[in-house]
Amino acid sequence: MSDQLKELGFTKKTCATCGKDFWSIGERTTCGDAPCDKYEFIGNPATPKKYDLYDIQKEFNNFFKERGHTPIKRYPVLAKRWRDDVFLVGASIYDFQPWVTSGLVEPPANPLVIAQPSIRLNDVDNVGRTGRHMTCFTMGAHHAFNTVEDHVYWKDETVKYCHDFIKHIGIDPKEITYIESWWEGGGNAGPCYEICVRGVELATLVFIQYKTTPNGLEEIPLKVVDTGYGLERFAWISQGTPTAYDASFGPVIDQLKKLAGVELDENILAENARIAGMMDIEDIADLKELRQRVAEKLGISSQELKNATEPMEAVYIIADHTRCLCFMIADGVIPSNVKEGYLARLVLRRTIRFIKDLELHESLGDIMKIQLEFLSITYPEIKEQQTHILNVINLEEKRYQKTVSKGRKLVKRSIKDLKKENKNEIPVELLIKLYDSHGMPPETIEEIAKSENFKAAVPDNFYTRVAEEHSDEKVVTKTEIELKFPETDLIFYDKPQKIEFEAGIIGFHENNVILDRTIFYPEGGGQPSDIGFIRVKGNKMDKFPVLHAEKVQGVVLHRMDSKDIEKLKPFKGSRVTGEIDAHRRTALTQNHTATHLIVAAARKVLGDHVWQAGAQKGVEKSRIDLSHYRRISTKDLQDIEFIANKYVMGNFSVHTKWMNRTNAEKKYGFRLYQGGIVPGANIRTVKIDGIDVQACAGTHVKLTGDIGLIKISRTERIQDGVERLEFSAGEAAIKTIQITDNYLKESSSIFKVPSEQLPKTCNRFFNEWKSFKNEIERLKDEIARLKVGELSDHALKIGDIMALSQLVEADMNELVTIATDLTENENSIDVVIVGNKSGNIVGASSKNAEGIGIKVNEIIKDSAKILGGGGGGRPNLAQGAGPNYNKIEEALEFALSQVKDIVSNHKN
Repeated sequence: MSDQLKELGFTKKTCATCGKDFWSIGERTTCGDAPCDKYEFIGNPATPKKYDLYDIQKEFNNFFKERGHTPIKRYPVLAKRWRDDVFLVGASIYDFQPWVTSGLVEPPANPLVIAQPSIRLNDVDNVGRTGRHMTCFTMGAHHAFNTVEDHVYWKDETVKYCHDFIKHIGIDPKEITYIESWWEGGGNAGPCYEICVRGVELATLVFIQYKTTPNGLEEIPLKVVDTGYGLERFAWISQGTPTAYDASFGPVIDQLKKLAGVELDENILAENARIAGMMDIEDIADLKELRQRVAEKLGISSQELKNATEPMEAVYIIADHTRCLCFMIADGVIPSNVKEGYLARLVLRRTIRFIKDLELHESLGDIMKIQLEFLSITYPEIKEQQTHILNVINLEEKRYQKTVSKGRKLVKRSIKDLKKENKNEIPVELLIKLYDSHGMPPETIEEIAKSENFKAAVPDNFYTRVAEEHSDEKVVTKTEIELKFPETDLIFYDKPQKIEFEAGIIGFHENNVILDRTIFYPEGGGQPSDIGFIRVKGNKMDKFPVLHAEKVQGVVLHRMDSKDIEKLKPFKGSRVTGEIDAHRRTALTQNHTATHLIVAAARKVLGDHVWQAGAQKGVEKSRIDLSHYRRISTKDLQDIEFIANKYVMGNFSVHTKWMNRTNAEKKYGFRLYQGGIVPGANIRTVKIDGIDVQACAGTHVKLTGDIGLIKISRTERIQDGVERLEFSAGEAAIKTIQITDNYLKESSSIFKVPSEQLPKTCNRFFNEWKSFKNEIERLKDEIARLKVGELSDHALKIGDIMALSQLVEADMNELVTIATDLTENENSIDVVIVGNKSGNIVGASSKNAEGIGIKVNEIIKDSAKILGGGGGGRPNLAQGAGPNYNKIEEALEFALSQVKDIVSNHKN
């Protein structure tokens, strides 16, 4: 595949073990990758100099910078800022998909070099156990984007750069192998080389030249050099440590070992890593086999090995997971039960589990401080977010304890149900359900099961399985409409104040008329569309209402009633005049700009971690969803409202500008995308001087003072980590205040006190009401007891039991109390059927009555049918009701006759 390899002295061979084609110098017969080759660097570093992770990161960046690559800053690990198909960045190429790799947008530099923190949870259960798996790793990459007009470099140059870098850090080229392979991901594909040294894969060189389609591969004009260098593995091979964890975050591991009192057995861990390198760890069987093989090699039992390695594995897991959490939370992920928040919570709660296993006295927050101190040296943005990260961690730790405490009863109930089904084990499906729906970790379920003499089938790859289910966004594929019309000229951007316009009818699609230009804003970005009407020019009589507008493939569809469409069709090609509802447009414009101010104010009050998670603008009221880890207090809400209105009173200018997407991101960063993913090579930026800048296609005021007033009316939590604020702007805000003011005045009038005394008065009345309510309940109980005494005299002896059927003046709760009291006291009546004139009927029975086959739930069910209703309950207590309350005495007599029949049949 490469002439360059030949020039460097490499020859192509076929691996004698796996059969793959590879290139190497010399006479070797195996490909150099595990399991064909053993790890030969543990205790035997491959480089003369030892690099830690950040040394190798600097070396990598500087090497490529000196060779014409522009270093760029890392992207957030939260990929949903610019992608709608995945949640987290899993490789450096994710940063440039789909906008750059599709050729739609220019790359931020070309060629470029980046060290991108990447997160993959597809091997989360292997972390700590194998020596090499990590949830968070640093992908060093140099990328080139080649077009027909601008060829940067391709395969030969890429191979030379890789070869020179590996040689530069001191690895003998004779130890390098290039394995020919194939890569696919993110809708792209191409041939690749996997680069191995001493049994470990260090890098992959991918040459993207195709896109994957339902019909197969399709050549793309943009050819992308996509490389990935595992910098943690470079650090590992340079140090020869037992595991990659020791080489990558040794200072964190050293502190954790001291806290836990764990001694490092380098021989066992090194042997464990060597054998793990020879295996493809994918499922539960492999992990068990791994322990068995290491134990046999060391001449000890699997249990002895487990006892020796588990504490150190826990240390490695905690070190890895806390690093992952630092990047996640710093970049805007809020732990929750959905999407990327689900993945963060999975990692977080798994970390807590291993802290518990090590019996550490420190909290997760305490451990996070160790990791934060270590990461902050290289990533100052993480240091800036330290307070927020620790706030989230501490709150989540408390939530976890509550979840486990509440979930114990649920697990015990599930075990009880399984025992009734003659099962002796909690199946994996139920474990996943208990974790997904109730947050119960499988380890805790297993502990509870043991205490109940039950089993739990917890697989070693449990967390991998649940992570895979939640790793990708479920993208709804929309059916594309085929529209063969030129794009509509959007007048409302250039002339936002214009409410009338002239245009030409160029066609129709279903119930939509298509014009060559329009001032009707099409629905988008949470802003509803304009409405209004059009007239055929020269015909002032007929108005054709426009009910809705939407943009498809750049074409604005103006929806109308089907009858109006038919009337308009003969006028295709004619000129029309149109007018929008000006009051509606003004209100929507005010609300949309107010949304920007509220987001900015929320960041100031709550913290920079706040992101917009959704919005819907309206005329009378709007809402905005904000990512935040705790409930927004009344004080916070008032502060947000106050600051937002100060921004209004400041009368700041609002600037709108179309910008090249790449240039906009360079200038403003990913804060642009508060409103979600914005498509296109060019994006419209809305900048409010000194306050906020967003990519936004909505309509906006020219000055913030034009908003008039912002009133936030309420807040609610719509899901974990997302707070919804409801607000109004302009005239609607004034109306909201007036409505609230009327409530105060009416309430003051009812209580006959000034409004400032309302809280105190309401509190007094509420406490008095509670007191009266309790007294009423006490009196009801007393009356019920008196009625019980009176009713006892009306009991009848039927065979060997006493029975009572009686109409009583009492509500349903009192009927239940009377029935249960009469069947449970010392001189109990065996069967009691009581009813009231409202059509309620209640039955209760003693154990003696149950013994002869009386089931009051069946009697009440049948009796309630006479009332035209239904009933049910337990065999010894049931209730029913029906609308035919005038038949209550008939129902009571029927119930008593049923009792008599059962007693009679029992005797016979």
